[in-house]
Amino acid sequence: MDGSAPRRDHHLPVETTSFVDRRGELTQGRELLARARLVTLTGPGGVGKTRLAARVAARVQRAFPDGVRFVHLSGLHDPALVPLAAADALGLHDHSAQPPLDALVEQVRDRRLLLVVDNCEHLAGACARLAAALLHGTEGVRILATSRHRLGLTEEHLLEVRPLPVPDPDGDLSAAEGYPALTLFADRAAAVVPGFRLTPDNRASVARLCRRLDGLPLAIELAAVRMRVLDVDQLLDRLDDRYRFLTTGSPAALPRHQTLRAAVAWSHDLCTGPEQLVWARLSVLAGSFDLETAEAVCADDTGE
Repeated sequence: MDGSAPRRDHHLPVETTSFVDRRGELTQGRELLARARLVTLTGPGGVGKTRLAARVAARVQRAFPDGVRFVHLSGLHDPALVPLAAADALGLHDHSAQPPLDALVEQVRDRRLLLVVDNCEHLAGACARLAAALLHGTEGVRILATSRHRLGLTEEHLLEVRPLPVPDPDGDLSAAEGYPALTLFADRAAAVVPGFRLTPDNRASVARLCRRLDGLPLAIELAAVRMRVLDVDQLLDRLDDRYRFLTTGSPAALPRHQTLRAAVAWSHDLCTGPEQLVWARLSVLAGSFDLETAEAVCADDTGE
């Protein structure tokens, strides 16, 4: 790689829609990055890890004089290309005979920068090696990763990104606008139905819809798009087969985020054979369940 310093700008994804209220997670992310060099945002697909990572990075960018750089891994499938993707994000190019990872570490050894590594789950081993090399070979590089599961390094600090809380549809909804799940739906619905807003007449139905979607931002956004032709109650009536129904995402979104089925399939494909078997057995359970129930459902004939 050439000897030029990493660029000092902050190339973060441009937000084209409003950001859901995650003040608690934003604060936690900033605090973790202040004391830890590797922070991983974990959570299910479609929960908003990428958007949160970009927001956290924007909040802390002044602490990194050599920049904040964003590494997109969603379209990458070869683990060997992970160091090259990081180098490309940093504006570094390999002109030496060194292994790419060694060359990357050498060029950023004296830099103070934040590297955001997005969508690590399908390249977890390579991402863990990248993080370990940067943590051990530099002093001023910090890493903010997003993944559906942890990278597994001792130095790693985790921040779990959970689905959005949803109020009880049958309870007091006078403060419905204070729930990000409901305001997210209303905001996205207003984009296709101008003038749509939460009202005393629709708050219970919107809350029921968001609860049926488990507070998952991706699912809520996909449902809101359907408001072009359906009202909230009609949406509720069609949610029994949500994976078939929620299929119209933004063409600009990543392929795995264009439908709810694609988001789930991405996670399923990352599982091992035994994990997929457990997944299939647990699919008979509707809603949440405890460990004892899971063990009873997943045990084979030998009790294992």
